[in-house]
Amino acid sequence: MNLTPLSALHYSSEQLACFLGACFEGYSVPVSLTPERFALRFGAEGISLTDSCVWWEGETLVAIAIITRRADTARLAAYALRPAYRGKGISKRLLAPLFERLREKGVRQLRLEVIADNSAGIGLYRALGFEQHRVLRGYQGATSSASGENVLRDVNPLELVWRAAGEVKDTLPWQLDPLSLLTLPFQVYEYRKHAYAAVSTLMDTPSLRFIYVEPEYRGNGFAREMLTVFHHRFAGLSTPVAVPESFTPLFTQAGYSMMDIRQLEMGAVL
Repeated sequence: MNLTPLSALHYSSEQLACFLGACFEGYSVPVSLTPERFALRFGAEGISLTDSCVWWEGETLVAIAIITRRADTARLAAYALRPAYRGKGISKRLLAPLFERLREKGVRQLRLEVIADNSAGIGLYRALGFEQHRVLRGYQGATSSASGENVLRDVNPLELVWRAAGEVKDTLPWQLDPLSLLTLPFQVYEYRKHAYAAVSTLMDTPSLRFIYVEPEYRGNGFAREMLTVFHHRFAGLSTPVAVPESFTPLFTQAGYSMMDIRQLEMGAVL
C-alpha cells in the first residue's frame, strides 16, 4: 500500500474540516466542525500547519493528524483513519515517522488525549512510547437558567490570561491552559473580587474553560460558590472532557453532573 503524506499547508480550513469529519466517521465520538469552528478551535490550541498531515492513497483520503505546538512541546490534537483503513496496522506506520520529524524539528515533549474505552488507540500510543498521565472528565450544568442576583462582573479577558499563565506553567491539560483562550470567542467574569471564570461561546452552548481564584483566597469556598452561580446563570453550561478527574468533588458539590465519557491524557518524551 503506497501512502503519500502531505502537509496541511496545502489545504484550507474548509478542506481540513471536511477531511477530519470523514476520518472520524463511525468513531464513538464523531467530529463535525464548520470551517470557522475548525479554524477557531485549533487556532486557539496552536495548530502547526507545517507539522499537521493528511495521508492519501492515490486520490483517496486515508488519515489526518492535527498537530498543535507551543515551544518544544507538541500535541496530537486529533488523529483518525478512514473506516476502510482501520484494523490493518497502518497507524503506527503513519505516526512513527510523523513523531520522528517533530523530534528533528526540536519537539521534546509530545501529548495527546484518547477516549478511555478506545483500547486499540491506547495500545497504539503505548507501543509508540506514550504513558498515561491522568484521567480527564467533563461536567454538565443545568439545562435551564435561574433568575437571581447578578453577582458576576465582566472583566478584561486578557487580565485573567496574564495573571494565570505564569502560575499555571503548563500544568493543566492543553485545552484548559489559559494560553488556549487567547484567540477563542470568550468572556471572563469576576466573582466577589477574587475569583474568575472564562466562558467560551465557540460552540452552540457555553463552555466553561478556566477558573481562577487568587492564591490568598483559596480554600475558602470561592471556586465552589462561583461554579454554583455559573451553574444557574448559564443554561447548558458544560466543560470540555479535559478536566482532571481530581476536580470531580468540586464540580459535583456545585451541582454539576459528570459526563459518561472519559479521556486519558498521555505523554511521551521524544
